Amino acid sequence: MKNNRIIWILLLMIACGLFLVGLNTNNFLYNVLTIIIAFLVYRKGYSDLFQEYDKKQDAKRESSKQVYNALYKSKAK
Repeated sequence: MKNNRIIWILLLMIACGLFLVGLNTNNFLYNVLTIIIAFLVYRKGYSDLFQEYDKKQDAKRESSKQVYNALYKSKAK
């Protein structure tokens, strides 16, 4: 798990580096490689990178939903 996360972070850093090189050299190929790497990280590495964040957000959404339902039910009476 931790090794996978490190790999995805390194790939993101490589993509950022390629993007900056592409901007400096005006070479379109670097930007295409950046887009491909970013897409792969988004599709394959999202769960490894943002698993903890997603759990926290789900807990917040559930808590907000419970509060909303409690308020809505009290107003309906």
